[in-house]
This record gives sequence, structure tokens and C-alpha cells, in this order.
Amino acid sequence: MYIDAHHHLWNYDPVEYDWIDDSMAVLKKDFLIKDLEKTLYQNGFSTSVAIQARQSMEETLWLLTLAEQTDLIKGVVGWIDLQSDTLAQQLDELAKYKKLVGFRHVLQGETDPTFMQNPDFIRGLKMLADRGYRYDLLILASQLPAAAEMLEQVPNLHVVIDHIAKPNIKSRNDFDIWQQGMAVLAHNKNCYCKLSGMVTEADWQAWTRADLQPYMKTIWDLFGQQRIMFGSDWPVCLVAAEYQQVKQLVVDFVSEQSPQASKLIMGENAQRFYQL
Repeated sequence: MYIDAHHHLWNYDPVEYDWIDDSMAVLKKDFLIKDLEKTLYQNGFSTSVAIQARQSMEETLWLLTLAEQTDLIKGVVGWIDLQSDTLAQQLDELAKYKKLVGFRHVLQGETDPTFMQNPDFIRGLKMLADRGYRYDLLILASQLPAAAEMLEQVPNLHVVIDHIAKPNIKSRNDFDIWQQGMAVLAHNKNCYCKLSGMVTEADWQAWTRADLQPYMKTIWDLFGQQRIMFGSDWPVCLVAAEYQQVKQLVVDFVSEQSPQASKLIMGENAQRFYQL
């Protein structure tokens, strides 16, 4: 069973989604269940994990409501204020949603370099770990050292790195530094990585498979076939590639490395990690 471990849904609003600028005009519209269903089925997927795109409890509840209405979405990674004094109570209230599998904070948008060491944030992560929730780590490559330091304080948290930590594939600047940072995180056996969001870090108009190959090979060598999962990052991927191109990129790469690993990376690892 193929599982797309990373996609988004939204009712487009220019204020709520102010990160969608004019260069991303293709995203300035609604992307809803009917669009997801058509796209996934056309590409051989029957199951998916919906990931937050807005840092609001309103969106988390909306995604959970959508998930209850379809078998297509098996899990939701929502957002919650991990530094809130009422976090425990909020998590108690959310416990009724069986498809809520984890949470994400847009760490890549935090300008304070010490944010990930904030004691209240660490306390929130520990609370997620204690309750068995998974955590999607959305960071830039430059934040890898801070993320490693943060995760050392929450050793029992199950984490998946989104978008291979967003290295600068377009320029290939700091490739070695990115490799070193990823190697540190890969030592944590509770840390997985998504082969996702790569085309949007490359040249949108002129990326080639060769541009992405050294990045995918690094992830393969560091995390192994048991801790890698596919995510389309649809619809965001559309600024640089069609869904089918993103899927084929990973399918071809995996088949070259180890054909028998396809079931793991295209579905089984996500199923195990997110406890679907």
C-alpha cells in the first residue's frame, strides 16, 4: 500500500497563507479533499498523512474533521502551542481524535536562534513524547546543530525530518555542512527522514534528477531503508514539478538502490512511524 506521508490541504486565503507569494501563483487557490483524492488515485496512492500548513488550532481541528470524513487520510499532523500553560488540557481534549498522529511547529520561521532550547518548548516536546505522538521537524539546514541539541533533551521523542532539512540544492552551497548535520541526527534511532520537498529547494524551472541524486544518496546512506519515507509535499511541489514527477523521482532512486525497499519507503515506514 502506497502512503503519501506529506501533503497539505487548504481553503486559500491571502492573509492566512501569506507565505504564498507571487512566484507561487499556482498555489493561490483551494486544495481540498476532492483534489487530493483525484491526485492520489491517479498516482497509485490510497492513503495519506495530512500536514499542517498554518500555525493555528483552527486548522488542526479542520484537518481532523476532514480526516473523519474520508478513508483517504489515515493521519493528521497538526499544530499546537507547545509552550502553552494549558498544553496538557488541550492534549486531553484532542485525545478523542484517533487520526491525530503528531504535531509540527514551523521552526524554519523562527528567527531566535535559541528558540529550540526554550525550556517551555522542550517541556512541550516531552509531553508529546510521553503521550506517544510523533513530531515533524521542519527546519532549515542551518538549524541542524540546534535541532540536534534540542533532540538530545527529548531522547524518547519519535521525530521525522521534513524535506531533508531544506539544503540549498539550487546552489549546492554548504553541502558538506548539511551532510555533517544530518549525520548527527541520523545517530538518533528514533529519527526518520522524508524524501520530500526537494524540488522546491532546487531550481524550479531547470532542476534535474542529477541535482537531487547526491542528496537522496546521503539520506539513504545515513538513515537506511527502514527510516526513510516518501512525501509529495503536494500541492507545494507544484511550483516546481507535477505530482507524478515527484513520485517517480523517488521510485526510480529507490529501485536503483534496493528494489525490495520500495514497499518500505513508499508506505510501510510511514505506517509504522505514524502508527497508522
